[in-house]
Amino acid sequence: MPFYPTSSEARKLDIKSSADCYPVRFKPIAQERIWGGDQLKSWFSLRDSRPIGEYWLLSAHPSGISVVENGPYKGMPLNELVSRYPDAYLGCSPQDRFPLLIKLIEAADDLSVQVHPDDHYARKKEGDYGKTEAWYILDHGSTAEIIYGHRFSDREQYRRSVQERTVKNYLLHRPIQKDELVYVPAGTLHAIRKGTVLLEIQQTSDVTYRVYDWDRLDQHGKSRQLHTEQAAEVMFSPMSVSLADWQTRTLSQNEKFVHEHLLTCPYFTIERLRMAAGATCPMQTGRAGNPDVLVCLEGEGFVSCGQEQQIPCKRGDLLLIPANQLRYQIYAVHPLKLIRTYY
Repeated sequence: MPFYPTSSEARKLDIKSSADCYPVRFKPIAQERIWGGDQLKSWFSLRDSRPIGEYWLLSAHPSGISVVENGPYKGMPLNELVSRYPDAYLGCSPQDRFPLLIKLIEAADDLSVQVHPDDHYARKKEGDYGKTEAWYILDHGSTAEIIYGHRFSDREQYRRSVQERTVKNYLLHRPIQKDELVYVPAGTLHAIRKGTVLLEIQQTSDVTYRVYDWDRLDQHGKSRQLHTEQAAEVMFSPMSVSLADWQTRTLSQNEKFVHEHLLTCPYFTIERLRMAAGATCPMQTGRAGNPDVLVCLEGEGFVSCGQEQQIPCKRGDLLLIPANQLRYQIYAVHPLKLIRTYY
């Protein structure tokens, strides 16, 4: 559970008013993966010979907790930030921590075929939250597809296919294109294919049940663990309904920018901003009382929260806009493409 200080405790910690909070940027957490690559290393000037598959841009999960990279709170872990300033950096959260985990994924090889549980199953079986997610496609390589769904008639056919190593015969292939958003609710069998680069926005959770791993062996000649029975329970048991408004529509625009809605589901809303050089886009927080998250996918600019708070942003940067900044502006120095999300 996060620590919410009383007023007397706040004085001992020398905590300032949330009015002093500002947009914070976090140091990306590079995660080695067997299927990772090298393409995104240039985004972060990363010198690392390991295959990096994920860059966690914002995370409160114990597997990797983000640390502030700019301003007076530089060096402060996200969990401490939201504990000290819950009104500004957490607001009304469905979890007892920051509820979104946001990452860039680079698949130099196919990811395993997997499925994630919903909150009910994950809380009961794993002591964690479920994992509904969405992918914004940045590149798709020559494959230009993902695995999305299956043709198993029941649990027995699924179990038999695992034993006979015929799982791939039952997988559904779905074409993808650049700048497309794909919604992946809990319970959906899926896999990111080789050559795909994407931004993933998900519930804060790290619960994954692996169904098939393309008969791949690791550097020690061993196959990775499968989670056949857990996956069967998730795929063939009723999941909590996760209705979504998965429709692209324009929210505002002029000759220099367009602001679009991409998705609203029970766990987050995702929007896209495309701005020409020199454009200024006025914003207000997506949900009153909760922070905004901005991820820069292309270009360069800054976010202005008053004359004394101009925070630069470039490709790969993520900014957490505190809830007390009800209005702010985005300025494009070079053409900008941004994703905004909030809960």
